[in-house]
Amino acid sequence: MMDVMKCSLPIAVAAACSIALAEKDAAIDGGPGEAPRVRRVLCWGDSVTEGMAMPRGKDYPARLGALLGPSYEVLNSGDGGENSVTIPARQGAVPLATAATITFPAGELAVQIGDAADNGFRTPEDDKIKLTAALGRQIPVNPIKIGDEDFTLSFRDFRWNTPTNPISYTLWLERGEGDTASARTIPAGTPVTFASVAAAPDAYCEIFFMGANGGWGNDIEKLIAQIRAMVARRGEDRPYLVVVPYWQGFPQEKKDAFKAAFGRHAVEFPVEASLCYRNRMDVHLNEHGYALLAELLHQRGIELGYWPEL
Repeated sequence: MMDVMKCSLPIAVAAACSIALAEKDAAIDGGPGEAPRVRRVLCWGDSVTEGMAMPRGKDYPARLGALLGPSYEVLNSGDGGENSVTIPARQGAVPLATAATITFPAGELAVQIGDAADNGFRTPEDDKIKLTAALGRQIPVNPIKIGDEDFTLSFRDFRWNTPTNPISYTLWLERGEGDTASARTIPAGTPVTFASVAAAPDAYCEIFFMGANGGWGNDIEKLIAQIRAMVARRGEDRPYLVVVPYWQGFPQEKKDAFKAAFGRHAVEFPVEASLCYRNRMDVHLNEHGYALLAELLHQRGIELGYWPEL
């Protein structure tokens, strides 16, 4: 599929790109005589996307939405603390299954299925996911489907990590109130699907930023493959952007590999102390940092022809 950035090439190629973009716009905006639908932009990530330490409206998805205007709806699907296995699972790029048998005793509405060390779900590669208390926010994971039945996840006794204690909680699964009369057993290996997998099937653009919480074993090719799976879920012909990891401990050679993998879709953030939360050279940004990240994503989208006026 031709990349929209090639529209800057000679006239014949540019004309072909214009036709391709027009066809894509028609598919998104509806048929002749129909009012254009709002274009949805989904931002997948962890605490940087969620907007750690920022009031609502100061996170980068909200700022990007302000830059794009009312023709676009930018949804924040960032959950602090999640690793690079969990985020693709929420998006639908990675299938999940129950790790062990789950049993509801007769009369019990909810049972504990996991904790901070093991949430009770597995990928086909036997990787653990790492859900945290946000549970998706604007693109929620609940209700979850296990097999063909709907359930609800919830946390109890949640404590964020501190300098002296790691994050802790228990994760509970709740069934329907009308189903509690009898015992219920769910076998290990039963497929699990989060509600977020079905979110915005008509999404126009997706933005990905993850990896700060592990899940890729310090193997840059695995992190790249995880993001590629998320891109591929809706198709590489759809607009997408990827933020290049910038935190301390992410060396230049890994950044170079990341940029080589995603080309012009990769957006690099110029990290410096004045843009970081409490002036730490860290993954978390302050208000100025989030504003700059939104501006960089907006500008790259303009360069790629992603943000036409509707």
